[in-house]
Amino acid sequence: MSAALAGRRIWVTRPAAQADALTDALTRQGAVAVRLPLLEIAPPADPALLDAALAALDDFALAVFVSPSALDAVATRLHRPWPPTTAAAVVGPGSAERARQLGIAPVIAPPEQYDGAGLLAELDRLGGWAGRRAVLFRGDGGRDELPQGLAARGLALTTVAAYRRLPPVFDDARLRRELDAGCDGAVISSSEAAQYLFALAGDATRERLQSLLYFAPHPRIIAALAEHGASAVLTRAGDAGIVDTLCRHFARPSP
Repeated sequence: MSAALAGRRIWVTRPAAQADALTDALTRQGAVAVRLPLLEIAPPADPALLDAALAALDDFALAVFVSPSALDAVATRLHRPWPPTTAAAVVGPGSAERARQLGIAPVIAPPEQYDGAGLLAELDRLGGWAGRRAVLFRGDGGRDELPQGLAARGLALTTVAAYRRLPPVFDDARLRRELDAGCDGAVISSSEAAQYLFALAGDATRERLQSLLYFAPHPRIIAALAEHGASAVLTRAGDAGIVDTLCRHFARPSP
């Protein structure tokens, strides 16, 4: 399977700071990995709430991170070791690996359903959260299902915006150049990235984007792409799962 991606141009659309591992893994399989970040990650407009939560981190039984960006944002401003009495909870294997790299432990992660619902189910399995304090680190805004689910389990929840998600810095002309160079597949890692991709495209470019082959690790992202007339292949979670899915897809004989 090592030659399955030989010469394939694959867009990696993660934020720049989170693209290295996937880009390297695709390159090892022979792909031409094209960095095309569809999200820019910036510090919160007012970091005071984040700093206050980090100062009181020992008081929380649980710290929940919605993404690797949340982990990186906290690590940037946490100038001391992670308190061992505060468990970290993440939604997927990529975040779990990033937490370990940052020295954050112990880590709670769902064993198979890599989303907020999977994390809540894992917390239910562990039990004992009612009446304890938790902090949720996420981007500005964000969906309500996870904070509502945490509160419904009796956790006294503090929600903190640890970073901002901004549109990409390139434009329709950059997209046209990348399309002209060729794209065999694009890895889309968030619903926001899918929205930004089609928002910055002109009408002609949008039609070309609709015909691309996309790979996404969650049905929610596939649904976001479908809203714009594009279809996607559901991948396994984590970098290894994404690369394996691409390899298997391109190794199949043409119909």
